[in-house]
Amino acid sequence: MYWEEKIDLLARQVGPVSLNRHFADWAEILKRLEDRFINIDSPSRRFSNWPDALKSPIFIRTTNRKEICNEIGKLDPDRSYWAIFVRGDYPTAKHIVFECKPSVIEALLAITRGDFFIGDKKYNWLVHFKDMMGERVSLIKSGGPPTPFG
Repeated sequence: MYWEEKIDLLARQVGPVSLNRHFADWAEILKRLEDRFINIDSPSRRFSNWPDALKSPIFIRTTNRKEICNEIGKLDPDRSYWAIFVRGDYPTAKHIVFECKPSVIEALLAITRGDFFIGDKKYNWLVHFKDMMGERVSLIKSGGPPTPFG
């Protein structure tokens, strides 16, 4: 089953309140995130290649990949967050945004691997979960206010 088919199945299971794929306004959301948290040095980089371009990156910690669900568990289960998943290979990787609750972020992580971002819906912070090519993941934040991850 293709990734898109898995997303469709998950969307039917959890409903639109828990997972919104923003078919119409994804570009506006990604642009707001980029304007706030990403250094864009070229129009060709728009909506791609965020991992190396965080504004004022702050290292939070490195954790074991198996512990990511514990990290996601630090989020408020009743709130929705921006979840941005990196699809494809660098340097042409695309960024796909979802508005979802933490339980759905965990379900999305079960069907994908690699870098992803979680952001506050009010655009206060963005955390990059950077795949360290193995069983380690580094959490790196951009934005001033504290995050639930530390």
